[in-house]
Amino acid sequence: MSFKAKYSRIARHYETLERPLDRFFCPLRKKAVSFVEGKTLEVGVGVGKTLRYYLSDVELCAVDAVPEALEIAREKARRLNLNACFKVADVERLPFPDESFDTVLSSFVFCTVPNPERGMREILRVLKPGGRAIFLEHTRSDSALVNYLFLWPMKLLLKPLLDDDPLRETHRLIGEHFKVERAESYYRGIVRLIVARKG
Repeated sequence: MSFKAKYSRIARHYETLERPLDRFFCPLRKKAVSFVEGKTLEVGVGVGKTLRYYLSDVELCAVDAVPEALEIAREKARRLNLNACFKVADVERLPFPDESFDTVLSSFVFCTVPNPERGMREILRVLKPGGRAIFLEHTRSDSALVNYLFLWPMKLLLKPLLDDDPLRETHRLIGEHFKVERAESYYRGIVRLIVARKG
């Protein structure tokens, strides 16, 4: 079963399932959105947990590969009076012309992208020259002990359930494609916020 099918099955319950983590992750989502400027694309918007942090006048387009999740995000944006467009699409095949956006935001997405290299190239493609890419991602910790005691057991649980790999080195992949301007590490590197530019 693909990650799309797995997330489709839990879309209506996702916010309830993740609520215990909100006190840790929502302040970081808010901080990530604070770096947004200009015409913005959010990839993997899911059920729209970032939407309440956007300014109401932002020019936002959001995509997700799971239609059930995207419908929840669309309804959330309507309640927030947020002017946003929504499209069913995944980060590996973005339905936009080259150099379409000033900013691309990815929030806890690349741990489930089947081909993260392709997804990174797509973000690079749709960004304008000098455009900003903002990543808030689960990553491998800098601590081997944390990886062994916490992230490996998490992977054994989450990989079969949601195709989620918390041990990916997304921060290194970002550095291979973008000029990193800001890199912040949280919880021993389990979560990283990275702001980067297209060269």
